[in-house]
Amino acid sequence: MSTHDLTRRTPAHPSAPPPGRRSRRLAGVTVAWWAAGTAAVVAARTVVGGAAAPDATALSDGLLRDVPAQHLATGVAALAVLGLLAAASMLWGRRPSRGVRAATLAAVALVGAGALLLVDATVLAGLGYLPAMAVMSLFSAEVRGRLDVYVQPGFLFQVVVLVGTVLLAVAAVRYARRTVAACERCGRRPDGADPAWTAPAAAARWGRTAALVAAAIPAFYAVTRLAWALGIPLGFDRVHVEQLQGIQLIGPVGLGTFALLGAVLTLGLYQRWGEVFPRWMLGLAGRRVPVGLAVVPASLVAVVVMPAGISMIGMFADGAGPLTGDLATNWAAIVPELFWPLWSVALGAATYAYWLRRRGICRTCGRG
Repeated sequence: MSTHDLTRRTPAHPSAPPPGRRSRRLAGVTVAWWAAGTAAVVAARTVVGGAAAPDATALSDGLLRDVPAQHLATGVAALAVLGLLAAASMLWGRRPSRGVRAATLAAVALVGAGALLLVDATVLAGLGYLPAMAVMSLFSAEVRGRLDVYVQPGFLFQVVVLVGTVLLAVAAVRYARRTVAACERCGRRPDGADPAWTAPAAAARWGRTAALVAAAIPAFYAVTRLAWALGIPLGFDRVHVEQLQGIQLIGPVGLGTFALLGAVLTLGLYQRWGEVFPRWMLGLAGRRVPVGLAVVPASLVAVVVMPAGISMIGMFADGAGPLTGDLATNWAAIVPELFWPLWSVALGAATYAYWLRRRGICRTCGRG
């Protein structure tokens, strides 16, 4: 055996196809996003330091809130560079070896873990507050003045991190499928040896269980918040409940309504009305629900709930956060949030099961 044979790169799969147009476009956007982010954080790193450095909580109140800002900036810059390298590998790598494939996917996983540490409940709260604030802003100048929270550096930073991480994750899924010769769009294998749990009948069974769990957790949270808005001290000190007036009601009303609506919509991931519009929806009755109409918003919520839940668990462990007074009296201030990571996983699983049941014939590979 020659030296060339020993050093020759072994492809991850001998028949792995080249990336399709959509995958190349997605990988290109991901590279551009992470390149811009890398340039931004490296530039910011050069002006952050010393006694003038801002508090890290200006960007994140998550698990890294106690990290000095200059160290946090260095970590974010390193994370951005790693994300850029992973995105570039997926875009320009041709027939990667198993080692390169494993390293690329490991880098994506590491970036995802870093995002979970950086992001807190800011984005989730912003989504929950937005409907109530939009309505109340029509009648209250005070509420209109609070809308600038959506352009604050901390909120924008976390949105940028989440969007970049999602882009990287989606590109990685298509990359992982392609490099084992599966269809990069639907994941089906050419030999038909797909896992049994991905079959529509199997997905319907475990997807129903996941959807019920994913609906129960936000419903539990919603009941406590809406009870406070009605003046009912459910799991919260009566004095604090009575202090919720005026603009302070945006929290329990907005987040409670958002969570309750999400719980109801989650049930559609396994029920008939989640596939065909019901009769009472004039103009849409009887038509099939577009798959993306259910998958995209459910996936968005699953993404923002996970880091929010992890940050709340971290705050609870540190004795910080919304909990005030005795846990037995004020349990509703924090206990529902401790289940958020489970909510995220269950909602993601239910959404994936819904997609498996409705993906139909793939327009790329023609299978299904």
